[in-house]
Amino acid sequence: MGRRRKDWRDSLGTPKTFVLYRTPDVWRYAMYFSGGIVDGYLAEPKADSELAEAQTAAHDKAEELAGRPLAIRWEASDKPGWWMGAITTDAGESV
Repeated sequence: MGRRRKDWRDSLGTPKTFVLYRTPDVWRYAMYFSGGIVDGYLAEPKADSELAEAQTAAHDKAEELAGRPLAIRWEASDKPGWWMGAITTDAGESV
């Protein structure tokens, strides 16, 4: 049996929170792990797209970054145009 190759995600730990926010040009995000933060922007959808479309794209990005299925419970932030996503590591797990 071969050894598993160390992945950059291994050092980040468990995904905890996903922050999604709209800027005039793009949807940006920050994903908080127990051991670090990854941030960036969504290439699609465009900044003027509906929230549901951006949240779907953000969920896909979160799973890509974590390397596993996730469940995200979205809530509006106290900042206009910002949404917080509480993450569970198993898409079948309830929050």
